[in-house]
Amino acid sequence: MIKKFTPTINHFVALVKLNPLDNSSRFVEEIADGIVESLNLHVVKKTLYKFHPEGLTSAYILSESHLLIHTWPEFGMLHIDLVTCSKCNGHEFRNSLTTVFSKYNIESIEIKSPNFDLS
Repeated sequence: MIKKFTPTINHFVALVKLNPLDNSSRFVEEIADGIVESLNLHVVKKTLYKFHPEGLTSAYILSESHLLIHTWPEFGMLHIDLVTCSKCNGHEFRNSLTTVFSKYNIESIEIKSPNFDLS
């Protein structure tokens, strides 16, 4: 009989509200690169899409899975979606966001993730 195996998959979702929100591609790339670096992830490919009249989506294909960042400038918000097979946990993800956004005026960081465990 073949033993079934389920890989480790962590999914983290965060809503970050900033005042003001810099909606530039440079800013979004800086945030994404900071998250990748702080969690020791590895970028395979990056892409960015600019919506009209405003808003961005940045997609990073990682060797560990993917990172997506969406901006909603009209609400001053970013939606961050990280799926990874690394051993990253909820505390590390939150710490990464706190560090990456430390020089900005953070109104709130809300983690919405089935994998965010405070234990």
